[in-house]
Formats: sequence, structure tokens, C-alpha cells
Amino acid sequence: MKKIGLLGLIAFIGLIGNAQAQFGDYGIKVGLGHATIDDDLTTKSGILGASVGGYINYTFHESQSMLAEVFYLQTGLNLIRRGNNFEEIFDNGTTLMIREGSIHAWYAQIPILACIHLEMPIRQAGHTLGFFLGPAVGIGITGIYNERKVSPYVSSLESNYDLRIHGTAKDRDPFSHLNRLDVSAILGLSYEYKDLTITAYLDHGFLATSTGVDVLRILEREQTGNTDINVRIPNGTNVAYMVSVAYRLGSMNKK
Repeated sequence: MKKIGLLGLIAFIGLIGNAQAQFGDYGIKVGLGHATIDDDLTTKSGILGASVGGYINYTFHESQSMLAEVFYLQTGLNLIRRGNNFEEIFDNGTTLMIREGSIHAWYAQIPILACIHLEMPIRQAGHTLGFFLGPAVGIGITGIYNERKVSPYVSSLESNYDLRIHGTAKDRDPFSHLNRLDVSAILGLSYEYKDLTITAYLDHGFLATSTGVDVLRILEREQTGNTDINVRIPNGTNVAYMVSVAYRLGSMNKK
């Protein structure tokens, strides 16, 4: 994936040539979809993903390349919602404990997307299809972390508690449990008509949201006595399947 992205960037630079990017269109966009943390060990289900923000396009119309008319770069600032519903079951034969909860984390995200758009070959002009790909960097800013541990056979409060009720503000902060930095790749398709753009895209993270404990490595360390075995392993990454609607507010292109 990294090699494909690097080759794509080199090809894009070659196609555009030495032209300087110009400010183009700008606007706002909102989106909804399915967000989850790609972790098979603990993730039970996803949550409602959301995105709201603004965008600006950079064009290369002064380039000598013929393809400069269909290529552009897009960046902006988005507020995105990511997270999951999780569950873990522990059973040692005599005691059953269930750990369950949810993560609703909001990130400020800046994408840098290489885009291509082509007018559809139909009678009515102005209908455009687009394809885009690029990285995005997110910084966690706020959210809520809920956790509950339940022992079905024990009724005491000490064995059944809910951090949302009894925990501290730090306990409820998702970034006390997750890495605050998130780096992802965004891949998608768009349909544009006049000032309206509808987009379907995948936002797939590359950085582990946190680290967990590998039970098999713990057993191996206990059986072999090798204390150098690292029992910590990276947990899943943020993944979201989104549909967004964007509205062009104007253009700063003088042409």
C-alpha cells in the first residue's frame, strides 16, 4: 500500500509538471456512516460515524500538461467521530466476568487528497465523476469512554460497576485509553453536479489505537521463563465507511 501511494504521488507530480498550485473552489461538507475499530479481539460492533468540516481545492491550470485540467488537490479541516462498542468475556471455570463498553472519540482531521474528475459523457453537461486518494492526520480532542464490568453470579457493587457513573473525568476521557494521534488513508468516489458533490469513501487508519495484552504470549513467557517476551501487542485501527455531501460556497480562482 505504501509503495502504491508513493508511485501514485510521483506520477501525479510528473503529470502536473512544474506548475504552481492555485487556490480553487472551497465549501462545506457533512457526512455520516459506519465507524469501528478494526480489532477482532474486543470489538463487538461499530458506531455511527460522522464528519463535518470545510474543504478547499488547489488547481494546476497553468501547467503545460493536458491532464492538469482534470487533476486537483483537496485539503481542509474536518471534525470526525470514530470509535466502537467492545466486549470481553473472562471465564476461569468458576467465575464469569464480562467487560463491555463503548468509545465515542472526536478527532480534528486534515486530509491531503489527490483527485481526478471527469465529465460524464451524457447529453446534459455538468455531471462529473471523481476519484480521490490520499493521507489524513487526525488529533483526538474530546469524546466519551464508557466501561462496565459485570460478574453475573456476584451481586456486589465491587464486582459490577459502571465507569460512566462512578469513574473520574480521566476515566471517561477516550484518549486516556486511545492514542491521540491517528493517521489514515482515504479512498473514495464522488459525483458532482453544479455546486453539490456526493461522495462515498473509506477512511482506514494505519496507527494502532492502543496496545493490549496477548494471552498466548503470557502463557509462553510463563512456560519458558523467558521474561524478554513482549506480551503487549497493538490493537486495531480506526476504520470508517462514509457518505458525505459537500456544497461549494465559491471560488478563489481568478480564471
